[in-house]
Amino acid sequence: MKNKYQRMNKEEKKKCREKFYQTDKGRELKKRFTRLTILGIIGICFAVFLVISGYISEEISWATWTLAGILLFFSLVYLISPFVLKAKCFNDYAVKHIK
Repeated sequence: MKNKYQRMNKEEKKKCREKFYQTDKGRELKKRFTRLTILGIIGICFAVFLVISGYISEEISWATWTLAGILLFFSLVYLISPFVLKAKCFNDYAVKHIK
């Protein structure tokens, strides 16, 4: 039963998500997932800004490239992790509460 949510059809998944988001844990996690996604987007935008501003001012150094690369990496992690965590939470909920 590890991947019960993944084996559900589209309608069952939608019902599972709706039921999960009606719980206290679901509402709280939805806020956290939204926050992680927003932070990821802001981080990516700032990394792109660093590279573009350095390129325009012609003072881009290896430190700027390094900082932008690290920021971009962690921003992508923040952007992707909510999707992985949502699938895990939905699956746990489906295994425990949906028969």
